[in-house]
Amino acid sequence: MTRLALSGAVLLASASGTTRAQAVIDLHHVSLADADFGPAAELGGREDGLLLRTPKFDVAGGGFDVAADYTYTHYEYSGLATRDRDLHRLELPLTWTGNSRTHGRIGVVPTVAASSNVFKDLFSRGGGDDFSLYGHASIERLPSQGWGWRAGVAYDDAFGDERAYPLLALLHDSDAVTLALGWPHTRVDWHVHPQVDLGLDIAPAGGRWHVVSDERDGAEFFYITKAWRAQLLAQWAITPHWHLDATVGYEFDRSHEFEDDNGARIDEDVDSTILYGVNVAYRF
Repeated sequence: MTRLALSGAVLLASASGTTRAQAVIDLHHVSLADADFGPAAELGGREDGLLLRTPKFDVAGGGFDVAADYTYTHYEYSGLATRDRDLHRLELPLTWTGNSRTHGRIGVVPTVAASSNVFKDLFSRGGGDDFSLYGHASIERLPSQGWGWRAGVAYDDAFGDERAYPLLALLHDSDAVTLALGWPHTRVDWHVHPQVDLGLDIAPAGGRWHVVSDERDGAEFFYITKAWRAQLLAQWAITPHWHLDATVGYEFDRSHEFEDDNGARIDEDVDSTILYGVNVAYRF
């Protein structure tokens, strides 16, 4: 998804308030169509991942859950003096949510983000640049029906570089529509059928990975992407446990920053592109 960062997904989850989250196993795939990359190159890519999330456990007057969210990102280039890039990201969010209508939400997200040659041998080759500690904290007013709000702060790499940014949202929940209209993440879901929802999702989709280039005798750099994604979603509860989501969207305001196989710094805008994806989830 992701780069619909899981921290953003957690913050938008359950706009109906204190609904207890289910345990989830989720397989997801996103494909990005080829687009012009600078004056003479093209870029395409895909993401494949697995999300595991526990149910909420009662802790200190609230609900606590743990997740593991792994995403493999593959970027393909033409017209550049560089090999294709294989990037791996593993997030382990720990989230506590209060139970009252006006409550706090706190998340800590240990993260590993590295190139394949490091990630596959992380314990012997990994270093401080491969690990980050992200997080978020907010205060929310989420009635079971009607209007609410969220205000808080997050620190992560959703905008490419690591940075802190505000979390603001106007929330609404009804039998027909669930809404979180805010910065930097907006989400709307229409409940068109007891088993079918249609959704609109807009969020930053940047990321930051530590790369070690074996082609250049271990030269190191950060691969940084910046982008926004707008997505339309169709969500089908096939059974009470099995869920299937299909996504089509548009990634825009894009740039990639890295080093090619000759050590030259690449920092170029990328044309907007179409994306499509699918999620298959089992909810316990």
